[in-house]
Amino acid sequence: MERRDAIKVLAAASLAVTAASAYDEKLIINKNDYGFKDPNNPTDHELKHTPEISVSAKDAAGFSLVEVTVGQSNIIHPSEDKHWIYEVELFADDKRVGIVDLEPTVSRGYLAARVNLEGVKTLSSIARCNLHGNFKHQISV
Repeated sequence: MERRDAIKVLAAASLAVTAASAYDEKLIINKNDYGFKDPNNPTDHELKHTPEISVSAKDAAGFSLVEVTVGQSNIIHPSEDKHWIYEVELFADDKRVGIVDLEPTVSRGYLAARVNLEGVKTLSSIARCNLHGNFKHQISV
């Protein structure tokens, strides 16, 4: 077997393993967008699904650690077989700077990225729950 053929076989096998371990797309039943109905009085359900964004001081290279945890006010979203956050996205202004795909039970709604915030006005994140849809949160920086 030539080296090129071996690499192709290895790549195909790798994709097969990745596909086999991925969650069942049929479990994602809600892709609608939601937010706080009353921002002054959010429900526990809304808080549980809404990303919390925190920013650290910048490092010597000018990058800040931006962390996103799904859930606010100490109400953290669960990660169960049939109910979990399957994706979290992070945006600096309107530019996507991070994305993470998550598996049920083995990972929770969290994303961390080092971001150069020079000139950035807002950070926003979207958390995607397989049952309850997409929740977005935005902060000014």
